[in-house]
Amino acid sequence: MKVILLEDVQGVGHKYEIKEVKGGYARNFLFPKKLAKIATTEALRKIESQKASWQAKEDHIKKELEAIAKNMENRSLIFFLKADDKGHPYGSVTKEMILSAIRDNNYVTKERVEIKLEHPLKELGEHQVEVDFKKDIKTILKIEIKPEG
Repeated sequence: MKVILLEDVQGVGHKYEIKEVKGGYARNFLFPKKLAKIATTEALRKIESQKASWQAKEDHIKKELEAIAKNMENRSLIFFLKADDKGHPYGSVTKEMILSAIRDNNYVTKERVEIKLEHPLKELGEHQVEVDFKKDIKTILKIEIKPEG
């Protein structure tokens, strides 16, 4: 059965693509969740105009995210942690702390970003953290952890 995807569907395709799927999958999953509709000639004509409009919006969003990523690449965030005499910090810097600092410093406002951090940063010094803006846009943010006081 030929369907037009109305949203990105993992393992099937992206929004506004025309895909061939099994009838049961379309009737039992895609249609009830409004993820797709039958690819009729009428629907195909209508989708083409919607697709052009959607693509223009996507391009605009991507350009904005690229500008934000480029701006963030030249910046760094400084965190102060209490440390013992040997320079070992008592705490750590987490994804949530970094995301909060990014928003507090107005690097991003409403954009969804993901901080790629395997584990919290627990050592003083300079660290580099990957920031993922989706839409295949990523940047590196410099994080500095200094002893408090």
